[in-house]
Amino acid sequence: MACYYPGRSEFMGKVHMSSWRVVTRSLALVVCAFLVWPDHGYGRSRAHTASPLGGGSHLYVLLGLGNNSPGLSEFGSSIARRGIPTTIRNYGDWPALAQEAIQQYQSGRLRSIMIVGHSLGGSAAAAMAAELGRAGIPVQLVVMLDPVGGSQVPSNVRRSVNFLPRGGEDHFSVIAAHQRDMASYVLGARGPR
Repeated sequence: MACYYPGRSEFMGKVHMSSWRVVTRSLALVVCAFLVWPDHGYGRSRAHTASPLGGGSHLYVLLGLGNNSPGLSEFGSSIARRGIPTTIRNYGDWPALAQEAIQQYQSGRLRSIMIVGHSLGGSAAAAMAAELGRAGIPVQLVVMLDPVGGSQVPSNVRRSVNFLPRGGEDHFSVIAAHQRDMASYVLGARGPR
């Protein structure tokens, strides 16, 4: 019976391949973590300003996973240019945004709250509205674009719209397909000025 013992060069080749696998797998994990982790700096709206005395409107735009919601940041910016204070953030920021909205509403600086979200941002919009409802605060409008997860809208929401992809649309093109509709809903629901 013969035994085979690998030579030094074969052994080093296997060690090298094993190290290479560790490096590539680690790199893949880092890339995935970067894509999944909410980016707390991206999309902070320059239009986020205090509402006028007596209360005003505010639009919260919640982006999806990895902020991959093509055109939604631009939509929020266009609404801000029309005079509605707008905050554009990642879906993972909704709890902090809800607390901010609660404080603004209770101080009288905010009277009309609108939330638009895509993908995980859509389900976060429903969750944010529910949190506001627990504080006794009405939400004028919730617009969800192909929400992932829950899309149950609480009773404190006056109007809700759920856009799902239809003929020729997909998860991402649903935003562009309904920008005009979203603008109409938001501008129509802006409330007291």
